[in-house]
Amino acid sequence: MGARRFITAGVAFSAVAATAGCLGGGGGTATGATGTAEGPGKAEVEVMYGFGNQQETAFQADLKAFAATSGFTVKFTKAGSWDTEIKTRVAGGSPPDIGLFPQPGVMCDLSEQGKVLAFDDATVTTAKATLVPGFVESGTCDDGKVYGLPSAVSVKSLLWYDQAAWKATGEAFPETMDQLLSVTDTIRDSGKTPWCIAAESGQATGWPITDWIEDLVLRTAGPEGYDKWVKGELKFTDPAVKEAFEYFQKLAFTEGNVLGGTKAIVSTNFQTGGNALFRTPPGCYLFKQATFIAGAGGFPDDVLSALDTKVGVGAFPAKEAGNNPVLVGGDLAAAFNNDKNTLALRNFIASKDNGVEVGKAGYFSPHKTFDVALYPSKTLQTIAKDVLYSSSAARFDGSDLMPAKVGAGTFWTEPVKWLNGQEDLDTMLANIDKSYPAAS
Repeated sequence: MGARRFITAGVAFSAVAATAGCLGGGGGTATGATGTAEGPGKAEVEVMYGFGNQQETAFQADLKAFAATSGFTVKFTKAGSWDTEIKTRVAGGSPPDIGLFPQPGVMCDLSEQGKVLAFDDATVTTAKATLVPGFVESGTCDDGKVYGLPSAVSVKSLLWYDQAAWKATGEAFPETMDQLLSVTDTIRDSGKTPWCIAAESGQATGWPITDWIEDLVLRTAGPEGYDKWVKGELKFTDPAVKEAFEYFQKLAFTEGNVLGGTKAIVSTNFQTGGNALFRTPPGCYLFKQATFIAGAGGFPDDVLSALDTKVGVGAFPAKEAGNNPVLVGGDLAAAFNNDKNTLALRNFIASKDNGVEVGKAGYFSPHKTFDVALYPSKTLQTIAKDVLYSSSAARFDGSDLMPAKVGAGTFWTEPVKWLNGQEDLDTMLANIDKSYPAAS
């Protein structure tokens, strides 16, 4: 799950029926198939998105510059609740020209209704040449067509540490899951606490554990197995998925491994839970969290002011060296009509040429050719170069792709019961499987 989603989501999402309607906006109608750009081009193209802060400002700057050289203007519409608002706009017959989808599943639902326009093959081929492997597939729906390509992304497959404290352990940073277990044992056996793990998030408590499990399933089941899992084709009780939970159990349930103990995980806030890394002496030595933690509201201000010299970060270890998939969040650009300027702007958003200002603001381009020197800190440059752009395959957050009853429901709540000692592993997994909506 993305850090953005928990803010507006609550435990369950509102379901708005995307009933058939006549798409507005002019310049052609989405049919679910690729089409040739039509018309002279709209004077104003509306783009709808759900992100804010520095990313929003930088995103607007990048698009305004492109539009100015292309002879049109951009209307920017920020959605407070993306799922609800985009479905309402479509149902009412007035979708935006372009939508930035944080959840590929919602985009594919609309594509099945013929409401979103697929990319042409030439654009996909061009994008695929520079994108991190897996991003094109993330925007591909069940009919095999590509309806969305990514704009900026966040990176989730990260372990954070205090540089000086880690150096004092004398341990090399682990590159494989087996090495991570070994390092954990060594630090614990020396009388120190290896891990800070945090899952408290108000009504959304439990979602940080989904990021843990998703990263692990990417490794235990592989990217192809991961894809089946998020579609419900591979059950939580499947051995390859259960292996991920068993690995997490070794880290989180072993006495002495986690600051405060296993039950403290669900009462430790996900934003501040890693701050103990920087205590004297350290409260823990490793913390798993996405890139947002190295921004305002994450690590303490005095730590952030010395980010490059104080904070260390590395990729979540691979199952075997060299096989290093990466878990991400982000937004897929999709078009609702085939107006000439709509398609030109959509294609620019998804291209390697977009994101200069967004990159300067600290958000990652999904294109491996992006100039990492534009990222504003050595820490972010390291994440881009050594984690995102070196990955063997990228996959979007799995809970965002699952039915809301699971991905924003039992996949949050059942692990909380497990961590609290109310359920054993097998009961938890079986309960999540039982919660899946029946196939229609």
